[in-house]
Amino acid sequence: MVKAYIMTCMTLGPYTKALEELTKINHIEKISIVTGEYDIVIKVDVKNLEQLHLLTSQVQKIDGVEKTTTQVIAKEYVTTVSPR
Repeated sequence: MVKAYIMTCMTLGPYTKALEELTKINHIEKISIVTGEYDIVIKVDVKNLEQLHLLTSQVQKIDGVEKTTTQVIAKEYVTTVSPR
């Protein structure tokens, strides 16, 4: 199992159509619109690196996606602290 974040830079303008396309792709766990260097962060869960490569290629083909950077999650911690 490989989990990763695909950090996505979008072209200027609304990303409504791109978000609709992203929701159709299998193995995407979460899509977050963020501020800063990237516009959208996509959390994925795939079987292997080859599947990650194929999924990243799908994301890159979406109209409005300018660039992606993929970060494989080496280890993930879940906290039990409740939000305030």
